[in-house]
Amino acid sequence: MASKEPLKGTDALEALALRFPQLYVAPAEGAQDAHRAAAGHGIAPEGASLDHFEGSPQDELREVDTPAGPVEVLFLEHRRDFETFLQIIGNKSAPVPIARTVGAITYRGLADWGKVAAAHAAYLASGGDDWNSEFMRLAKEPGAFRSEIIIISEGPYSNVAAEDTSYSADEWLHISHEIRLHHECAHVVCRRTMPDDVLPVWDEVTADVVGLLAAIGHYDAALATRFLGVGESGFTGGRLAEYLDEEQTARIDEIAAEVHAACVRIEEMSGPAEAADPFAFLLDLKREPLISY
Repeated sequence: MASKEPLKGTDALEALALRFPQLYVAPAEGAQDAHRAAAGHGIAPEGASLDHFEGSPQDELREVDTPAGPVEVLFLEHRRDFETFLQIIGNKSAPVPIARTVGAITYRGLADWGKVAAAHAAYLASGGDDWNSEFMRLAKEPGAFRSEIIIISEGPYSNVAAEDTSYSADEWLHISHEIRLHHECAHVVCRRTMPDDVLPVWDEVTADVVGLLAAIGHYDAALATRFLGVGESGFTGGRLAEYLDEEQTARIDEIAAEVHAACVRIEEMSGPAEAADPFAFLLDLKREPLISY
């Protein structure tokens, strides 16, 4: 449920660019100096523009409530805009390719120059006259002037086509949107409540649990294993490979078979109660992992 009025269309990116001026720096070779000035010092480039984003009336920035507190979510309808955003924020405006299986991501600890501006204005309003010293003092506080934001895109979840599911194209697009949203919210809840409990593969498995329970009302192991590309006999091609280190990749078939078995077990464990409270089920699964990756 949204706790603030959402921003739609061009208003969404324009509002974010005021806080994260690196969004004005189009991905390009040699754009890193301009990105560094914008992200690190809040200096927008000369002639600042967002023309490198196509934009859509369906784009939306909203605040979503989770059991661990609110989180900002940006939806970008056009895949090109989603990839541009990731190139800028995640890759310092380098024009690197973004894998088609990536449909959502959460950025944590982003320097938020909107928060700096608000603190500056409040300091001046209180009669302060040494902002540089006050800024240095405030900046030492944990998480000072930092924000977290989820970015989600349009398109089939995990690049799984509608014809490979039991849903129509329109149904699958809507379901994919809900899976992405709740999958990323699951990551936020886990990081905020269990910051030291990180198992990359298990984190993905359990976030998909929340996404599926929220989107379709039950956990579908057949879909979940297709997302990750895991089968009883090993790896079949999917997201699993993105979460393994070099040593694990060398035995991907073994790990895939374990993940497949875990997904089947989760389906046996889940029911109406788990669908009614996916996040409680998530935390139960995190406390007692079925795999160790």
